[in-house]
This record gives sequence, structure tokens and C-alpha cells, in this order.
Amino acid sequence: MSTLENIDNLINGLMEKVQMFVDEREMLLTEIAGLRSQLADRDRDAVRAAQEAQIALENARMDALRLEQERSDIESKLQGLNDRLISLVKDRHRG
Repeated sequence: MSTLENIDNLINGLMEKVQMFVDEREMLLTEIAGLRSQLADRDRDAVRAAQEAQIALENARMDALRLEQERSDIESKLQGLNDRLISLVKDRHRG
């Protein structure tokens, strides 16, 4: 083998390795793009989940306030009925 053939073989070998590295780089860039897309999807999902949780929390707070108001109304009505009953019993004992 001549020196020129050796150089040609080395150059061809290096070109193959360079092409292999270029191909690997392209595959990695494609994989990175896919991962970025997945990350963006997960970010959107996380934001949506946080918003839904905030809405659910606000709804639960409003329900708790409504239930507390209803409880207060019922207690007030019961107190009124209790007061009337006491008044009726007192009236019966007097009369």
C-alpha cells in the first residue's frame, strides 16, 4: 500500500467517523426536541391542574360558607322555637 492509499484510507475512516458523529448529533437534537415538547405538555398540564385545584378550593370554601350560613339559620330558628316553647310552657303554668 502506498502512502497516498494510506492517507486516503485514513481520510475515509475519519469521514465515516465524522458522519457518524453528525448522525448521532442529529438523533440527539431530535430527541431533545421531543423532550422539550413533552416538558411543555407537562408544564401546561401542571398549570391546568393548579388552576383546577384553585377552583376546587374556592368552590369548597364557598360551600363551607354556605353551609355555615345554613347552620346559623337553623340554629336561629331552633332558638326561636325553643324560646316560643318556653314562653308557652310559662303561660300554661301561670294560667
